[in-house]
Amino acid sequence: MKQEILDLYDDNFNCLNKTIIRRIDEIPEGTNIMASYILIKNNNMYLLEQSTERNNFKWSIPGGHKLSGETIEEGLERELKEELNITNINYAKIDTIKFPYGKYIFNVFISKDIINLSDLKFQEEEVIQVKWFSKEEIIKLIEEEKISRGYAFILNKYMD
Repeated sequence: MKQEILDLYDDNFNCLNKTIIRRIDEIPEGTNIMASYILIKNNNMYLLEQSTERNNFKWSIPGGHKLSGETIEEGLERELKEELNITNINYAKIDTIKFPYGKYIFNVFISKDIINLSDLKFQEEEVIQVKWFSKEEIIKLIEEEKISRGYAFILNKYMD
């Protein structure tokens, strides 16, 4: 797997012109890394992807870490292409938030584009399957701890 270089940010979302290597370097105290995630919503259902063993088979929101030098939109689009082979998706930014339980800043987007699951191709190292879930089903998955805390934080805050 190729090394991913990530920019470091302060708590006010300012880039510090410092980097780390993902999964090798620790995130220094007082700094954060940034990720972009997208809520894809069709007919009151949300698209979630199930992670591989690497992430304990938990369900997550499409998206991922922003690499050094990328815009938040470029990072989102790269992750969607890599993980699910989604390209040319229409989306809008909802918010940029600091995750209260770790050293992460999340850029949150939403799309209401129609996504046909049979058109998706999964990144085998990261994604086992994708499914549509209702808000109630997602709440149950969160209660059963089948969605990691960061994704649960975003879903609880922005699902309508």
